[in-house]
Amino acid sequence: MHTRRPYRVEDAEKYCLEDDLVNLEVLDEDTIIHQLQKRYVDLLIYTYVGDILIALNPFQNLSIYSPQFSRLYHGVKRASNPPHIFASADAAYQCMVTFNKDQCIVISGESGSGKTESAHLIVQHLTFLGKANNETLREKILQVNSLVEAFGNACTAINDNSSRFGKYLEMMFTPTGAVMGARISEYLLEKSRVIKQAAGEKNFHIFYYIYAGLYHQKKLSEFRLPEEKPPRYIADETGRVMHDITSKESYRRQFEAIQHCFRIIGFTDKEVHSVYRILAGILNIGNIEFAAISSQHQTDKSEVPNAEALENAASVLCISPEELQEALTSHCVVTRGETIIRANTVDRAADVRDAMSKAFAADGGMNVGILDIFGFENFQRNSFEQLCINIANEQIQYYFSQHVFALEQMEYQNEGIDAIPVEYEDNRPLLDMFLQKPLGLLALLDEESRFPQATDQTLVGRYFLEKAYTCRRELGYLAHVIK
Repeated sequence: MHTRRPYRVEDAEKYCLEDDLVNLEVLDEDTIIHQLQKRYVDLLIYTYVGDILIALNPFQNLSIYSPQFSRLYHGVKRASNPPHIFASADAAYQCMVTFNKDQCIVISGESGSGKTESAHLIVQHLTFLGKANNETLREKILQVNSLVEAFGNACTAINDNSSRFGKYLEMMFTPTGAVMGARISEYLLEKSRVIKQAAGEKNFHIFYYIYAGLYHQKKLSEFRLPEEKPPRYIADETGRVMHDITSKESYRRQFEAIQHCFRIIGFTDKEVHSVYRILAGILNIGNIEFAAISSQHQTDKSEVPNAEALENAASVLCISPEELQEALTSHCVVTRGETIIRANTVDRAADVRDAMSKAFAADGGMNVGILDIFGFENFQRNSFEQLCINIANEQIQYYFSQHVFALEQMEYQNEGIDAIPVEYEDNRPLLDMFLQKPLGLLALLDEESRFPQATDQTLVGRYFLEKAYTCRRELGYLAHVIK
């Protein structure tokens, strides 16, 4: 879709006072919101605030990312053109080449704000600037993002393509600025989504893409996947999962796109087949159920009553059903050099099954790094995953505040510049409450989880106990100072 006001160089003069909000005489929250709303109405989704680029999600396709725009923003002064994400990518590239220093671009925002798409556009422009020696390398760099997101993104209550992991993409360049390759590091993958999703949410995209592709290729039976009833890990309360998988053209197209990505990146047919087996194995493992059995000496043992589910999972994973059942229904304890095999209860066997599924799912020159993580989340019902996600975002916010406010004002003081101090909210106390060792909430949670009889109540009691001790210690110190 074309913008109502096309991005042209001649338009820059009209918007020069608004392109960078730092140029405004009054810069407060109301002014910023007013300016952003005014620009958004005209589909001017990018706005500068000094070195920061604010990007507003237009929720539609805009024709401002073609090679023509890449050339427009290549090696020119920032003020020459309207604000654009290509300008930020170009600035990082030019600084890297000119000063021979690595650069990092941090993309932050709440879930659904368009961070992943922004990361795509930055990579697109950097590959244009880096002039890859061959088209294959450029295509590999662009395609690897799509492949990683198929495995790490999912549909949530507020975002149909939400990143459920942190991603750090590192693009490597020669000293002359030619792109040599890219490396992706993933972390904080939301593994719990593999085994359970909240109401109205889905598992990772890749399970639906693969299921739809194998269905249309008539290969479901080869991977022991049913055609009628969906596996437990992707079933939902609507009961329409299988209908969507078999009838939605989008799933089929995405499967074909995934196959194309595998070929471009260099996966062999054997390796791709192994990936399909692992994914099908996860879905089959989820269908294994357990029942309690009693013996003469023990009453809390478990077994797998449905041999078919066990055999399906074992067949896809290329192991024997007996080995898989033993791994699920028993565990080894090593004491003083002696190995003791103990039976698992039904609940523990189910936990081992789910843990196994989550484990399967996880399993030199200059560079420009691009950090893209899931954004702040606040659902009607939040879980431990939302806590971890929001703590990670608070860390990014702290990094931002330190570099934009604290360090800048410190430099003003060191140089004797008379500047009005800028007040900002320091979230360091919040981070310390969670992350400080040994009395931070996460450290206490980690310690309490090591006790065999720990419960939610004992954890809460521990929190209150440590908090009371900290308060008494601080009050005692204060009384000593007053004396």
